[in-house]
Amino acid sequence: GLTVAGVAGKFLIGNSLESKPQKWVEVGAATELEIDKVHRITYSVRAQDAWRTAERQGVVYAFTENSETFTVFDATCTHLGCSVQWKEEDNHFACPCHAGQFSREGDVLSGPPPRPLVKLETKLEDGILKVLV
Repeated sequence: GLTVAGVAGKFLIGNSLESKPQKWVEVGAATELEIDKVHRITYSVRAQDAWRTAERQGVVYAFTENSETFTVFDATCTHLGCSVQWKEEDNHFACPCHAGQFSREGDVLSGPPPRPLVKLETKLEDGILKVLV
């Protein structure tokens, strides 16, 4: 009975409990990112779940202070997953859902978010900025 239940359970949940592999995604030419300005960048990546492959969209915020080192944050609020917005005039990220605020460095300034914004690993290849998502 346990064997049948185990096989049936694996069939029903598939690979949904396995961690998703990360991928390097191109977010643009490094020369197009103006120094000291926060850039909102959308990307798409092919992702596979247990049964199908689909195009997944995402948003990141990237900035540089010297054209060599880049800081990139996932735009997802760490509270309930809403997409944060960069407020240039206030020099912080704001979550429109529950008034969470994050510094330019991603740290929580106020509101309910329990953690800082997720900082993504970056690399430059042939002048193209890539992030690990």
